Amino acid sequence: MTDTTAPLGGALAKILDALGLSTHDVESAAESDAYRIDFEEQFTIEIQRGFTQDCRISARVFNLGKSLQVQEQQLKRAIQLFSELIDDLPECISLGISDHDNCLRICIEIADTNAEQLMKQFHGFVHVAFAYKQTYLKHRTS
Repeated sequence: MTDTTAPLGGALAKILDALGLSTHDVESAAESDAYRIDFEEQFTIEIQRGFTQDCRISARVFNLGKSLQVQEQQLKRAIQLFSELIDDLPECISLGISDHDNCLRICIEIADTNAEQLMKQFHGFVHVAFAYKQTYLKHRTS
């Protein structure tokens, strides 16, 4: 586990600074060196330090079901939707299963560049992640 008391640098620090936040203003994610930022009810972004100056940003799409059959159905729907949208998504966006909270996440790795470019990527990801989650939830019930 990374020491979260160490001074921040790189992309994570620039994003928090541009949002007018410090690590004291955001919630630490359980058992990781990530920080949570709530945007909407049931929509939270996690920003995690990378191994270099980069960072990984993710948003929960849904919690995985308890049975393998339910998980398979959920993942098939999510991957089908993702493949339909792949040409319209920004580069480097992926889906991943989180082992610390058993959910499907949409993710992006952002390299440490100038603050303006970082924030453009960050805001773009937030919009895409929110739209993907809402679209998945809408189609889940249909």
